[in-house]
Amino acid sequence: MNILEVNSDEYKRWRDHKLSSFTSDIDKLMVEIKNPRKLSTAEISSLSHIMNQSNLVFFQLGQNENDIRSSLIDLASQFGMSDFEILESSEKSGLTKIEVSTESKEKSEYVPYTNKALNWHTDGYYSEADNPILSWLLYCQSNSSNGGDNKFMDHEIAYILFNDESSAIDDLLSNEAFTIPANMQNGRGAVSSYVFKLLNNKLHMKFSMREKNIIWSEKITASVDLLKSIIKKNEDYQINYKLNPNQGVISNNVIHMRSSFTNTSNKNRLLYRLRSKKRISI
Repeated sequence: MNILEVNSDEYKRWRDHKLSSFTSDIDKLMVEIKNPRKLSTAEISSLSHIMNQSNLVFFQLGQNENDIRSSLIDLASQFGMSDFEILESSEKSGLTKIEVSTESKEKSEYVPYTNKALNWHTDGYYSEADNPILSWLLYCQSNSSNGGDNKFMDHEIAYILFNDESSAIDDLLSNEAFTIPANMQNGRGAVSSYVFKLLNNKLHMKFSMREKNIIWSEKITASVDLLKSIIKKNEDYQINYKLNPNQGVISNNVIHMRSSFTNTSNKNRLLYRLRSKKRISI
């Protein structure tokens, strides 16, 4: 099925099923994993079902996981994740600590490494159009005393809701929909990209609601404003959850955001993140 053919009967059946099967019930989206290094058949079945339905799945690990870093790499590999993004702040494996940076002024200029709110976005929206981030894993080692909640929205649902209100989806399929200016600090050149694109017959999204360092094409202003409004107002299709220690979420790079948070002397928010250039396959 080609979901870009929005007037086809197949699209309409897919749309109806997608919306009717949506759930924000965390109990229905969470799978308890006994051994992240070797998933059981039952765990794989549950994880696969939820992922195929929602493009994300939450997981709960046990309290006594010794080497959590290598366990997360092993877990991700069983989801088909590989070709991990390596940043200056990453470990050699690609695992990155997401915490308030107090050591590097350069790192603290990036919002994820502060306690500020993160607006709706997909990961790697600034990456080259032909080398996108297709999936990610986020794991909570410790959470904050206040705030730090996440909201998630399946990008396929955002796509559907846009098509329900507009016939201008071609605006968001354009390879010139937005431009990320060059970053002189890390040597990255300017990048122009689409918002939605079909990759291997699966819908992918690149998007940010940030106002800084993103330039939208003036030709598609109305469509961009509509998409932003759809994401913000459709709370019935959002999943709102604050990860607890030993919990995580894996997704096909769905849209997500984070509220601001407060650390205390004995409770600091620390998450681990993996980004992959491969879509989840489990």
